[in-house]
Amino acid sequence: MVVGHITDSTRLLSSGVTPSSEEHKLLLLPLLWVCQNFRAVALARFHRANTVCLRGNYYDIQRTEYHGSPRLAKFYRRAHHLTREVKITLDRRVVFYDDVLAPLSKVSFKSCTFLHARKLKFIFYSSRGQHQPEHDASKVEANIRAFVQWIKQMAPRVREIEVECEENYVDQYPDTEYFKYLLMQLYLLVPSIVLRDDQRTAPVEFLTNDISDLVHINIKLGSIDPIARLARQSASTLQSFIAETSGGELSSRLIKDDDGSYTEYPQLRVLKLRHYTETSWGGYPSFPGAVPFPKLRVLKLSSYQFGDEVVFRGNAGTLEHLDLVVESGAVEMFKKCGLFTPTSHHKLQYVKFELEGDRGLYPFATETAYIQFLLNIGRSAAVRVLPHMFSQTSIYAVLSLLGDYPSIQVLQLRDTRLSLWDAITIIKSLPLLSDLHCESLALDPLPDQLTKDELSTYLVSNYAQIGERFRCFHVYCQSGMLLKEVVTCVLLLALICPNLDYC
Repeated sequence: MVVGHITDSTRLLSSGVTPSSEEHKLLLLPLLWVCQNFRAVALARFHRANTVCLRGNYYDIQRTEYHGSPRLAKFYRRAHHLTREVKITLDRRVVFYDDVLAPLSKVSFKSCTFLHARKLKFIFYSSRGQHQPEHDASKVEANIRAFVQWIKQMAPRVREIEVECEENYVDQYPDTEYFKYLLMQLYLLVPSIVLRDDQRTAPVEFLTNDISDLVHINIKLGSIDPIARLARQSASTLQSFIAETSGGELSSRLIKDDDGSYTEYPQLRVLKLRHYTETSWGGYPSFPGAVPFPKLRVLKLSSYQFGDEVVFRGNAGTLEHLDLVVESGAVEMFKKCGLFTPTSHHKLQYVKFELEGDRGLYPFATETAYIQFLLNIGRSAAVRVLPHMFSQTSIYAVLSLLGDYPSIQVLQLRDTRLSLWDAITIIKSLPLLSDLHCESLALDPLPDQLTKDELSTYLVSNYAQIGERFRCFHVYCQSGMLLKEVVTCVLLLALICPNLDYC
């Protein structure tokens, strides 16, 4: 009976449904309180998003709040070992000085152990106006190591650390060197670090050559040289690298070392680079013979800042997700290199390719040629994001070509207005299509000699049971009058698309 009830209750919890019968409640509650293994199974789904907040001040460190499913809040204190993220707010004096390190030893080890926590976020603040005790460097460093050891026991499986400061730049502190030492000790615990250089976080310059073997790096607005050095130091182990910078040199600095030698990232799966500085393509260095990313699966670049196709070498058989914004010069280079052919990059599942700059469609002679080029990038891709359609001719080009790409399951047409008949043509051309995105949807024009009253009968008789997999229509309309027309179109589509259930 117990086994059967556990199975049934787990099913109810995993589906987000609270047991309604009194009999179920009476059996479920005692099991949650006394059986840790059952809690681990039954509540795991809710704890994926659960955050525990700790706040340490001059006197104490204590748990202050939980963020997660309110319905299960009363169980968190008995199931906190399932917590995925721990946020700790601390006065840095708690870490640095003898007279304030003592509270750590008073914290219950059992109540402050998070076996399943994968991320730690530290928010450090400074108690200004308080007298700072006498100290020497060796004592402070010993306190820092003791604190880090306590963190290691508290979250033994942590994989990612993020550090933030509640006040402006860290180098305004009188004990900046101690803070640098603390950061180094914390980051050495984990394979993943998050840095956001936005006047509230520890700048990347604080990191020295001691950090290596990282698996994940996520940096926002850091200085180019230390970011590139940090990545190269972990080149052999790095699996994902995400960076947002205001300069355009990071791309080349990742590949080419200070001494001119090439760096290879044999394990890198994810590369995302966002540059906030507007630059024109051209003048970027080439890397003959370099194969830096042989196992890349996800590539997202806000601007292509390489002089050749170096990013794509060696990964034609592994690349699955491509999100590129390029200028015409880069496209010309791709075509000369024969980069995107109908048979290359056969594992691509997501393709978003956008042409930027002030040269219009160049180097494409027509909109149809441009659309054809886009659709040929990974012909078997399931998700396609096509850019803004320049004219109605572009839409017709898309409609005429889609039949050659039956593998498309999700189609996003950015800033594009479709008629009901355009939508029907798309759905009919793509037998696997499940999601269609567009800017607006209109009812015009109607077929000859057909009134609105006859439209539903006409659609059912001529287009019955098309798009059996089509279920979601995403329309980004903002006009109230347009909304009425969109609703009319979607209701008509529902007559011929039996599984359409979301708009």
